Amino acid sequence: MATDLLRWFTLSSGARLVVEHMPGTRSCAAVWMLPIGTAGDPEGDAGEGESTVLAELILRGAGGMTSRQLSDAFDALGAQRHGAAGVHHTMLSTLCMGDRVEEAMRLLSLVVRQPNLDGESLESVRALALQALKGLEDEPQHLAGVRLREYAMPAPFNRSGYGTVAGLESLCQEKVRVAWARRARPGGTVIGMAGNIEPERARDMMEALLTGWSGTAEEPAQTRPASRGAHLVQLETQQSHLAIGLDAPPDRDADAYAHRVAIRILGGATSSRLFTEVREKRGLCYSVGATSALGRDRGLVQIYAGSTHERAPRTLECIMTELERFEKGITADEFADALVGAKAGLVMSGESSSARAATIASQIWRLGHAMNLAQSAAEFDRLTLAGVNEYIARDMGAAWRAGLTQVTVAPQLVTA
Repeated sequence: MATDLLRWFTLSSGARLVVEHMPGTRSCAAVWMLPIGTAGDPEGDAGEGESTVLAELILRGAGGMTSRQLSDAFDALGAQRHGAAGVHHTMLSTLCMGDRVEEAMRLLSLVVRQPNLDGESLESVRALALQALKGLEDEPQHLAGVRLREYAMPAPFNRSGYGTVAGLESLCQEKVRVAWARRARPGGTVIGMAGNIEPERARDMMEALLTGWSGTAEEPAQTRPASRGAHLVQLETQQSHLAIGLDAPPDRDADAYAHRVAIRILGGATSSRLFTEVREKRGLCYSVGATSALGRDRGLVQIYAGSTHERAPRTLECIMTELERFEKGITADEFADALVGAKAGLVMSGESSSARAATIASQIWRLGHAMNLAQSAAEFDRLTLAGVNEYIARDMGAAWRAGLTQVTVAPQLVTA
């Protein structure tokens, strides 16, 4: 339910806007989620990597301004700006003082509605994208995560955004202009703003800036199920890099908060079971932990461990033992500590206008509504030890483990 400080609107264009006024904050942050994600790119060599190129390219000049002129205009406002493509959206963001947000959003609206998309900039952006793709092997830990998603998630939601060499090279000026015109639509767009701004002022400002913008972007649909299984990315690495993927509920699921607490206890902190048992007690690896990403329609738990080649099999064995032991449930102390840690994270995120703008925009897309910090904390307060243990026994047992995906980046596959 909206409050006086947190409100959301559907604008005349069809874009959704969510605004949180943060009293006492002088800055204002905005996140513009455009429905241009890697899942909607042309497949493979037909142009995979398109959204990543577009996210960088649109900041290279807009509204008749050159890249330098646009950059100078943002700098004159003291406004930070950034663009990056995700699975479902391209995220454009800006951060400035509240009294300069209208001009910053005007510039950002030019980036969205009137990007130059010139050929010279495209060549520069393409070169950067190809360099990043070719440099993946120099970051084996990151490579393990990229490959894990490819195998653990259904297509096309398993894409990393790096694309393929042929896909990146297939992009020409006309192709990216047609793609932007087709995909940059208000229907499917969410704009989040937080900080020194009143919701009604933001609404009126965005209505004016988006006049004449229309259309709805097509949402990507699943084309292939996840392949899962155990996979080797053979590299002559100094260490063995292990990545394990397991199912997680979508964010709108009734068990989403119980899942967050469970994963925090399993591997989300230095007091977690994986860190304590695998690293601290046995010294099997230099790094181990678990994270969970809960999307609108599906989620993914990712466990990572980096170990020597000799100790990697024992590392994997210990992780699997901890996953089996976890099915038996958590203790009262673990539950209490996890709640404190989760709510402390909420408080810290609440001090950043950028973090709040990103959070509330994402909530509008994933949940259909946004929550203030008190409402989010209340979701954790509703949890009980018995309820979390019931969730773990039901959804984090043998069937859950049987569906795992494993990726090894090393000279040979690691088995327990």
